[in-house]
Parts: sequence; C-alpha cells; structure tokens
Amino acid sequence: MSSLILAIAFAGAVGADPGSTSDPVQSWVELARSRHPQGVATADMVSARRGPLAGSRAWMPPSAQLNVRSDGVVDLSLSQVIPGPGKTSRLRQVREAELEMALADSADEMRKIELAVREAAWMEWMAWEKLQVLASQESLAVVLAATVRRSQSQGMATAAEAWLAETRSRQMRLQREQAQAEARAASAMRESWTGTGQERMAPGPATAPSWNDSDLAARVAMRPDLVSMAADAAMEESMAASMRASLRPDFMVGAMAMRMSDGMPGWGVMAGMTLPFVPWARGMAVGESSQAQAKARVARSRGEAMRRMAISEIVAHSGRARSAWEALRELDSTILPGQEAALQDARARFAQGREMLAMVLAMDDMVRMTRMERLMRRMDYELERSRLAAAAGVAIDRMEGAR
Repeated sequence: MSSLILAIAFAGAVGADPGSTSDPVQSWVELARSRHPQGVATADMVSARRGPLAGSRAWMPPSAQLNVRSDGVVDLSLSQVIPGPGKTSRLRQVREAELEMALADSADEMRKIELAVREAAWMEWMAWEKLQVLASQESLAVVLAATVRRSQSQGMATAAEAWLAETRSRQMRLQREQAQAEARAASAMRESWTGTGQERMAPGPATAPSWNDSDLAARVAMRPDLVSMAADAAMEESMAASMRASLRPDFMVGAMAMRMSDGMPGWGVMAGMTLPFVPWARGMAVGESSQAQAKARVARSRGEAMRRMAISEIVAHSGRARSAWEALRELDSTILPGQEAALQDARARFAQGREMLAMVLAMDDMVRMTRMERLMRRMDYELERSRLAAAAGVAIDRMEGAR
C-alpha cells in the first residue's frame, strides 16, 4: 500500500470535530456569519436603516436672510417651517417599518448562510468519506492482485485472472485519484464560507427523526423572509398614511429686524401656512397614497404565497429526510454487514482455491456500491434535515424538539 493510501486511510482518525457532537457544523455556521462578507454586509444593511430612523422626527432647518438695499435699508429675517400635526410621527412609522424589514432581511441572509454552510460541510464530508472507501478498496485490490500473481506462479491461477486482478487495481487507483480531486474541490467550497485552516468534521451517528411536520408548519409565519414581507406591507401602509397626512398644512413663523434709511430701527413678525389640500395640489398626495396601499396589498399577497410554498417545502424535505433515514437504517443494520461478511468469506474461499476470481470481484463491487450508497443516504438525510429547518425558519437543534 502506498504512503498516500495510508494517509487517506487514517484521515478520519485525525479529523477534528468543529462543533459539538450533536451538531458538528454549528461552529462553522457561526464562523461564516461573523466573518464571511455576506454576513458582515447584513450588519451594515441594518446600520443603513438606523440613520434615517434617528432623524425621522427632525424639522426642516430654519432659514435666515440679510437684505441690503440701495436706499440704505438693511433687514435681517429668520423663519422656521413647523410640520403639520402628525406628519413627523407618520414618517417615523415608515422608518420603523424599514428598519424592521432590514432586521428581517438580515436574519434571512443568516438563514441562507447557515444552509449554505451546512450543505457545503456535508458535501465535503461525503467527498472525503468516498475517498476513504475507494482508498480502502484500492489497497484490497493491490493485495488481491499480488495474491493472484503468486497463485499464477504456482500454477493455481490463469494469466487472464492475473490480468483481470491487475486491471482492477489500476481502475481503483484512477477512481481514487478522481475522488481525491473532488474532495479537494469540496473542501475549497466549504472553506470559501468558513475560511482556510479548518479541519474536516467527524460527525457521530445520525440522529433519528423527531420532528412534527404540523408544528414546523405552524412556525413558518416567523420565518425571516415572511416577517420581511409583513414589514414591507406595514411600511407601505405607513407610507399611505404619511401621504394622507401631507394634505395637512405646514406652518411658517418668522421675525424680522431692520434699519430704515433714516437710521431708525424697525421690526416685524410673519406667520403663514401651506395649502396642500387645494384641488390643483392634492392630486399628487392622493395618488401616491393609493399607490402605497396597492403595494401593501401586493406585499401581503406575496407573503401568503411564500408561506404556502414554505409549507410545501416542509412536507417535501421532511418526507425525503425520513425516507433517507429508513434506507440508512436498513443499510447499517442488515444489508451492508451481510455483504461485507459474504465478501470476507468469498476472499477466504478464493485463497483456498474454492472460489472464482470473477465472483470475488463482483462481490467486491457490490460492497463498494453499498458503502457509497450508505454515504449518499447519510448525506441526503443530513441535507434534508438542514433544508427542513431552513424551510421552517428554525434552528436545527430546536427543530428536533418540535413534537
């Protein structure tokens, strides 16, 4: 066995668990949330919405004007526009809804990051486990080829059998090299989320399904993207109310001090108001209010459509996860142990000259395919569990308690 095969065979023993035994991926999820550019951008997205909220109750700044006339009159005036009743409070409601949307969008981005990290982590695990299976099979093929060559030298095996065993060894080497390239690519994908220098995870046994589909469906309303849709509708409704409030007049007050041409002082006060409710001016506010109300209805309709889609996703992912679990349990408990025992017996019988090489190779292929299927079923189960939790909008550890 080559040094590379030995290194691969022991790779599982040195792999570190990046998280707890119950959820080995969680620490990677937290790492991606805090360090990945998409995770960092979500904090900036929320900060961008906090600024407008802080200034939502502000008034327009006062204005000052100095006039100097050719006849010697000098006057200084100061004026301030006072917003109409309820205008600033309506605008604040709009800004609060925008901030709520930003917070929900940020949480939804984190939900997507978690799902992407979990998918990348389990695909990486699958790729390296597949490589270990192929490395083990390659080492057995090398031993078998050597055994057949010895048997041929003793007249107990044909040249065709020796060629067949040697060809199998070469085929396994090529498959192992291809699997190694795939495993490295899978690690690169996972490291793009978590950063470099992270060792592969070593998960424990799979956890049996313990969730309830109905309870998960009931939690869908709190999924971040649905909360964002509700906040979008609330923002549009607040915008409509703000547009209606803009029909209320603003008030303007001012004061003026002057020096007359004869040097005598003078003063004056001013009061005024806008008239946005006149027929030729109110059309803009009324139209924008109607538009905002229509957008609110659209947002609520889209939210309901998304909720229904999320429930269908829960049903689909839950069914696939349970199916993968049943297949995995059957493979672990009955099929794979029986096939491995039969393969060992066939190898022993071949060594004694009581079994054909073709039968040994056929059983070896069957065991390899079953081991690959077991890895695939485990990965499918973990991926569907992750997608189920993402569809319900809950943490994967809390999903297990949904009964």
